[in-house]
Amino acid sequence: MESALAISQIVFYWVFSLTIIILLSFRIIIMYRLVKILKTLQAIAGDIRDVSDEAKERIKEISEKLSLLPIFSFFMKKEKEKGSSKRKVEKDK
Repeated sequence: MESALAISQIVFYWVFSLTIIILLSFRIIIMYRLVKILKTLQAIAGDIRDVSDEAKERIKEISEKLSLLPIFSFFMKKEKEKGSSKRKVEKDK
């Protein structure tokens, strides 16, 4: 009777230990994959930031080139004059 109880305890401890090892292995694998995914997302975010910076520069260049055209320069000058008149009023105060 005691040998059956001892064998059942040994089997229980082995099964429990293997279960813990398997669960920890799965957790390590999941964490490894999660880290890879996060690194990829970080790289994608950096690429998007770079592209948006380039787009801002190009939009600025295009607006400067358009301001040189006679048709668009009329509208661009009004915006600049409004801004400069506000600055003059603020300086006077």
